[in-house]
Amino acid sequence: MLPASLGLALVALLFRLVSPAEIRALLDLHLLSLFLVLILAVECLKRSGLIEVVVAKVLSRVRSERALAAAAIVTTGAVSAMVTNDVALLLVVPFTLAFEKVAPELDPVRVVVLEIQAANLLGCLTPTGNPQNLLLFSRGGFTTGSFFAAQLPWVIGMAAALLALVPILVPRRALPAPPPAPRAVEPRLATAGLFLLSLQLLAISQAIPRLAPLLAALPAAALLGKGLLKTDFTLLGVFSALFVGVEGLRRSALFETLDPVALFGATPGGFVLSGALLSQAVSNVPAAILLAPSAAAAGGGALFTALLYGVNAGGCGTPIASLANLIGADLYLRGRAHRAPFWRLFLAVSFALLAVAVALSLALA
Repeated sequence: MLPASLGLALVALLFRLVSPAEIRALLDLHLLSLFLVLILAVECLKRSGLIEVVVAKVLSRVRSERALAAAAIVTTGAVSAMVTNDVALLLVVPFTLAFEKVAPELDPVRVVVLEIQAANLLGCLTPTGNPQNLLLFSRGGFTTGSFFAAQLPWVIGMAAALLALVPILVPRRALPAPPPAPRAVEPRLATAGLFLLSLQLLAISQAIPRLAPLLAALPAAALLGKGLLKTDFTLLGVFSALFVGVEGLRRSALFETLDPVALFGATPGGFVLSGALLSQAVSNVPAAILLAPSAAAAGGGALFTALLYGVNAGGCGTPIASLANLIGADLYLRGRAHRAPFWRLFLAVSFALLAVAVALSLALA
């Protein structure tokens, strides 16, 4: 995503769709500060081992492949809502793959595919569950209550769809216990991570000053010590570049010709379809950035809710529709010679869920 977003920004500047003088105004510093705090909170939680221990305890209690799939869907969704869908897969998928060590006949491909879908479809319950949620929450005039009121029925509907797939896709087969993965939790980092996430949600809800989480992030960064140098701040670079590159794309003749809002209309249904369709080609985060100004210009309100549904539904479908798709696929396929079976199953499940998600979105919008 970083090379692609930087390339898009460079093209926008080279073709003079965006001038260098505009860059400062295009960067949403408040949103970037929210991402900075989120990155540091997640890094504290990852290094503390807290989430890894919780995931291990939940999934180690299952004794059948179907139970593993159901528990994995719920666990992935819960962790995604807390620390973003990308990070959730980095924590949950490796533990799922550990079952192969004690049950060589087990191929966890079905469970992993469902985990990828759960990360996209259930993690979006919260503003911090994925990057496009945070962007649309910030720009769409949501309150915490209105955001959850919009997302809760959508997430419940998609959770039901995911769980309904378990008996269809996953065989009824007993499982031995996975290999133990003992790890002590570092309490200071765990506390710092949870505290930062709490402050982040309070600031988003406007219950505390929005600079409070940023100030609290300073001691958290110090607590990470040398680990701060290994922290992945790529998301900040991606969004900074996308703010410039997507603005250039919006001003281009190509977008004027293929503008999905012009094709589907500036209605709630139109924004659902625009968000879902555009996500298939450019991923749901750039799609949200690209379409948010159109939603604001058309009146905002219900249109932002429809766009939220559209880009979250749009995480299903093609592999590039969401970065989480590529992360989950890479975790499973790493070191495997045969990739075609994974992609056949992934595409079948992903496009089926895309159809369900779009239908549900249109009904709710």
